[in-house]
Amino acid sequence: MRTKLIIFTLLISITAVAQDSKWYIGVGGGYHNSKFRFSELDEKVFQENTRLGSGVFSVFGQYEFGKDLNWVVRPEISFLKRGGGLERIYTDCNGTDCGDNLQYRIKANYYDFRVPFMYQFNYYDSKFRPYVYVAPVLGFVSGGNINMHNDSPDNTYYGYNLEMTKANYASAYFAGSIGIGSKCQFKINDQIYFLALEASYELGFTNTYSKKERRGESIVDENSFFQSNAYNLKGTRKLSGFEIKATLGIPLSVFKKKERTPAVKEVYKPVPVVIKREEPKPIPVVQAVKEDRCYSLEEIIELMDKGERIEGKTICAIDAISFDFGKSNIKAESHDYLDNLAKTLIRTNAKIEVKGHTDNVGSEQYNMNLSRDRAKAVMEYLISKGVDKEKLTYSYYGMSRPLATNDTEEGRIINRRVEFEILR
Repeated sequence: MRTKLIIFTLLISITAVAQDSKWYIGVGGGYHNSKFRFSELDEKVFQENTRLGSGVFSVFGQYEFGKDLNWVVRPEISFLKRGGGLERIYTDCNGTDCGDNLQYRIKANYYDFRVPFMYQFNYYDSKFRPYVYVAPVLGFVSGGNINMHNDSPDNTYYGYNLEMTKANYASAYFAGSIGIGSKCQFKINDQIYFLALEASYELGFTNTYSKKERRGESIVDENSFFQSNAYNLKGTRKLSGFEIKATLGIPLSVFKKKERTPAVKEVYKPVPVVIKREEPKPIPVVQAVKEDRCYSLEEIIELMDKGERIEGKTICAIDAISFDFGKSNIKAESHDYLDNLAKTLIRTNAKIEVKGHTDNVGSEQYNMNLSRDRAKAVMEYLISKGVDKEKLTYSYYGMSRPLATNDTEEGRIINRRVEFEILR
């Protein structure tokens, strides 16, 4: 019950602070392989230190941030088993070998609190994004067992089996983990989901011997064949392990869409039929201005050659200027267009404002920064081609001024544009 409450609280907390598609919730599953590291172990007596394999299951919330959403923090809760065993323990019965079938095994159920801090490579909506991470791990024992038994030569079984919560075993565990992985991102209805595969190595920092064992207060079950007085253990017994896991991430904005439905109604309210009857003429005029103010560079040059005024007109360089994906680096195929624009500005007194726009893929702040960097990059390119910097200024609008719908790829291409408004 306590574990379920912790999971519920974690997911509710993440949902409450989520603002956009940078937040994900998800699940993961895989395989964990652990082993004890003993600081003092007589290898003649304890001849074989074995591993424990276990499934691992996780639920998580993931937040991505930074210019290209390169940085990630992923709080999660995981469920798995840790432990190991000592096999073929040598026993001496008054100088006679009693056999090497004595075995000691620990299988402890854990639930972990993990907080991986990641760095992702490539652009924010690249198909594949490799990543590296480090994570503190805090684990708590919730069950399992400790088993010791001997299969004697006469086929007689002797041993004991203790439930973990009643045994002498440290109930808390702290470790550090490092890992690598790769995400495969895909879109469904313009939302970015991901599948990831990752591998990690975990190093336990805390001793799994209990305080009772270290103080000499532990006693083996008196009803067991292996009866013993209180014993005192020296050294440490720590854990290490490897893990491989697959994860599925779902953007929280998928669940927030329904909440935005009332906003659509509010947008509709300011356009009653009454307004159209009272002011029928301004509507086609505004529409005409939008169409007339979007010119190609060739059309502006033609107007200039005819001696007509070009002040107040806007050049919409749709598809003429392209950038590396998610970056402000101008691609080489755009240079000819910008070179022609530079020559035009050099031979005239025209002063222009470079305006950057984006589509709606990514967060609002991310797109605002991207449009700023791209508009600035275009202005700096024109200056490098000899245009007087006094003739140039720039502004940026992110995804706030679309020309077309962002629901289709064609519309998003139109919205990812640079405009040049002629100021004089």
